[in-house]
Amino acid sequence: MEWFSQNWAWVLLIAGFIAMHMFGHGGHGSQPQRATKKRGK
Repeated sequence: MEWFSQNWAWVLLIAGFIAMHMFGHGGHGSQPQRATKKRGK
């Protein structure tokens, strides 16, 4: 527990990156939508 209390900021940062990767893949769905808009033109 001592290690965690000294490195809580790094743990939080890494957890944030993992969360952004997991939830960010839903955001990648916006890229094909842009492509379909270009095709529509």
